[in-house]
Amino acid sequence: MFTFNQRSLRLFTITLFLALLALTGCQTAPQKGLTPAQIAVLKQQGFEMTDDGWAYGLSDKVLFSSDVESLNPASTEIVERIGKALLSVVIERVRVDGHTDASGQESYNEQLSLRRAKSVGKVLAAVGMKEENIQLRGLGSSKPVASNDTTVGRTENRRVSIVVSAD
Repeated sequence: MFTFNQRSLRLFTITLFLALLALTGCQTAPQKGLTPAQIAVLKQQGFEMTDDGWAYGLSDKVLFSSDVESLNPASTEIVERIGKALLSVVIERVRVDGHTDASGQESYNEQLSLRRAKSVGKVLAAVGMKEENIQLRGLGSSKPVASNDTTVGRTENRRVSIVVSAD
């Protein structure tokens, strides 16, 4: 029969306690995703759930004139409002996707769309979002939301989307 002396029993007890403590820590996984308060603010601002995460609603997208990369005053105000609202619920990371219509050369459109994304990123940074937390992408004309065969469709395709990941 195996017997414990006091020193062995104390060592066994401490080891068991530490193992239980470690297992308890493993059971509490960090929260993943957005909080209900964050989701409420996204919805209030016009974001909609997409395959990529929460995207600023297409009905309220930031539009650009043909071959223009800078935001007009009204669009600047919209982006400022969105940035402040996101920061108010501690959403500190976004992706900004710039888009163009299909007019012109593809390589030019990719650069133009990136410049559009940068102009939105600058406004978000100006309201307090850290630049390193703003991912910029220039998608050119690769993801149209309307037909490029009409003037109205081309206008809708000249836009920037602000995306918040649900992770």
